[in-house]
Amino acid sequence: MGRMEGKIAVVTGAGSGIGRAAAVMFAKEGAKVVCANRTVSDGETTLQMIRDEGGDGVYIPTDIMKKADIKRLLDETLITYGKVTTLFNCAGILVHGPFLEHTEEDIAKVYETNFLGYFRMMQTFLPELVRHGHSSITNVASISVMKPETNAYIYGAMKAAVNKMTRDLTREYTPLGVRLNVICPGPVQTNLTPKHVRESKEIQQEIIRAVCPVGRLGVPDDIAYAAVWLASDEADWVTGSTIVIDGGACNMG
Repeated sequence: MGRMEGKIAVVTGAGSGIGRAAAVMFAKEGAKVVCANRTVSDGETTLQMIRDEGGDGVYIPTDIMKKADIKRLLDETLITYGKVTTLFNCAGILVHGPFLEHTEEDIAKVYETNFLGYFRMMQTFLPELVRHGHSSITNVASISVMKPETNAYIYGAMKAAVNKMTRDLTREYTPLGVRLNVICPGPVQTNLTPKHVRESKEIQQEIIRAVCPVGRLGVPDDIAYAAVWLASDEADWVTGSTIVIDGGACNMG
C-alpha cells in the first residue's frame, strides 16, 4: 500500500516542473490525482504519465486567476471522487530582472498568480477540507523567503506573503483538521528557470559552485518527495512548518 492510499489530491501547476513531478508521485503512492493546469496539452501529458504508471487521475483545465475556474475545479473533483483530502498549490510565474526595470504590470501579474491564486484556491477548498477532516494543504514558496536573491524581487515578495498567510492559517484551521505547510525550493531546474540559465552549462556550474554544496542543481522529484511526505499520514504532527529543500543553498550566504 502506498503512503497516499485513500487520498484525493488536487495539484495546481500540474502541467510541468514541480507540479507535474508531485502529481505523478502522488499517484504512484496511491492517491487519486486531479491535475489542474491552464495549458491543456501540458495537463493532458501529465495525466497520461499518471495513467502510464497505472495511476488514477483526471485533468481539469484551470486558470487560478479565474474564480469560476477554481469553483469548477472543486465541483468537478467532488463529482468525480466525492471528496478532497489534499491540496498542493504549485502554479506560479516568474518575473526576473533588475528592480528598476520592473513595472506595475509585472507586480500585478505576479500578485494575481503567485499570491491571489493561492488565496483563492485555499478559500475555495478549505471548507471541503474541513468537512472531510484529516486533510492537508502544502504551498510551494521559494528560498527567496529565507534569503535575499538578486533579480527576483516581486517573485520573492509574493512567495514571502504566501509563507506568512499559510502559517497564520494554521492557527485557525489545524484545530479543524487541516494541516498547512510550505515548501521552499532552492535552485531547481524547471520551466521557470531563467532561459539563460537553462541553456548554459557554464552558468549552471557557476551556480552549483556558488550555492549548491550537494554538487548539483535540484530536480522536480527532489521537491515531490517532500510533498508526498507532507501529504501522508507520516507527517500527521507537522503543521505550520516552512521546509527548505535547496541543496544547502541557504547556508552559502
